[in-house]
Amino acid sequence: MISVYIQTIKRIGTMIAMMLTLSILSSCFKDYTDDFLFTEAMIEFDTATWESNAPDKTYPILGAYEKGSGEHTFQVNLIGKQLDADQTLQYRVVPEETTAVEGMHYALPDNGSFVFEANNSTARLGIDILDFPAGSGVVTVVLELVGNDQVKVSENYKRLGISISLTGPPSDGYPLYEQLGPDSYFNSIYIDPLNPDLPADIRQRIEESAANLAAYADGSRRLQSLYIYFDEDDLVRVTAQYYGGGGNSLTASPYAQWTYRLELDAEGVGTFEFVEANGNGTAQRANFHPILGDYLEAHSFKVDWVDPDIATPARPEVQLGGLFRTDDPDSYLIGPLATLSANGSIRPFPSSPAMHELFSDGDGGYFTTLYIDPDAPQQSAAFQARWQEGKAYIESLAGRQLHKMLFYFNPDFNFQDVQVVNQYYSSSGGRFLGQIRFQWRVDYEGRVQPFAFIYQNGNGNATRAPEIIDNFLMVTQFSMSRTGDRIRFTSTVDPSVYFEGELGNHALNINEFWPE
Repeated sequence: MISVYIQTIKRIGTMIAMMLTLSILSSCFKDYTDDFLFTEAMIEFDTATWESNAPDKTYPILGAYEKGSGEHTFQVNLIGKQLDADQTLQYRVVPEETTAVEGMHYALPDNGSFVFEANNSTARLGIDILDFPAGSGVVTVVLELVGNDQVKVSENYKRLGISISLTGPPSDGYPLYEQLGPDSYFNSIYIDPLNPDLPADIRQRIEESAANLAAYADGSRRLQSLYIYFDEDDLVRVTAQYYGGGGNSLTASPYAQWTYRLELDAEGVGTFEFVEANGNGTAQRANFHPILGDYLEAHSFKVDWVDPDIATPARPEVQLGGLFRTDDPDSYLIGPLATLSANGSIRPFPSSPAMHELFSDGDGGYFTTLYIDPDAPQQSAAFQARWQEGKAYIESLAGRQLHKMLFYFNPDFNFQDVQVVNQYYSSSGGRFLGQIRFQWRVDYEGRVQPFAFIYQNGNGNATRAPEIIDNFLMVTQFSMSRTGDRIRFTSTVDPSVYFEGELGNHALNINEFWPE
């Protein structure tokens, strides 16, 4: 009991001593309240007060902003008392910290001035990001607030960096040839054989080359597209993408390529001088003579923008470029600018606007499958009759039973091919997929050209019903229309013949997708 009492007395004594000490100290301290009030007006970049500084810098760097993106404004805070009257303030570019060029990459509105209105705590200043020839990398402009006798500047938050991307869509205010290349936003001009804006002579030359390719060797090759890739060191690579030939499969993507030297003068004019070809290019060079030896190699061309009197983009985000014969203004190769590969590994998305409209998923991507239930009431009587005939034919061969159909668009091929997938039961009741690969060609009016056969696996061969495949899909041109997430294919010759399916992103796996 005594020890507890003593401990309590000690604690009380300690507390009294602490209170006396605090009282004495507080009576000795000066009242500093007034010293921490901002009695002068001071400005700062709002972003600089909360955004982390860039590495090895005393200010943050925002962006990168897209070239040609126009005016961007940034908030400036006023610390201290508000102004009694409107005041025009200045900001400047810090030259030793800036790599962007004024007048080319950016401009300062109102010569770098902004107005701070009376009785306001914030204002905004701007920078105009200009359009300029596309390049690679980024440049930076660093802004700094400038004070005056009435308004001071916060030393810690007076600067703000803004990075500007040099990479972006080319500007039609500058020569196109200066803005195409492996490090640029676009590197290629895509020549779609179904582009209706190609001159008749050019379409004929492409058709002749395609016919020569189809007649070559085993007759399995089908031209899909052409593009001209602008590489470094004045090299261009004319690339023909096709299907078929040796090593054919459900995913093979052969291409023939011819490399030329194209030294362009100050006007973007030059001639094609042959350098080399890949193996397929060597084998196919004679077959493509109508477009190569008899055209590209025989004339001088100007790389230029496409005049709106010749063609206009099918979609707002598309830019058109071309090769124009210098001796004949009515002869040219034109098409959408594209970002492709030097080795033919990227298939360009069809330039038909219908493809973008009909297969869009609404989130910036595209559906990859169309599920077709041939027995559904939405199908035409003519299609249902073909389906029943096809089912009977396949069942008569080995007891297999056709179940449903799926159109599969391999994302790696950007709607340049399609697989018709037959879901079927074996004679013992097992579930299987039969796959048949075709060219997928859609013109600018949204018409699907007859399916051109490329390849089929063993199951595809076993379930290839002529009533559906050979005598229908491979010989019929279809128009397409979309309602909700359904697309209808209608014969352009007989509108009473149609079928439709539901868009989706189904895997080619019987364990993941098998409709009952």
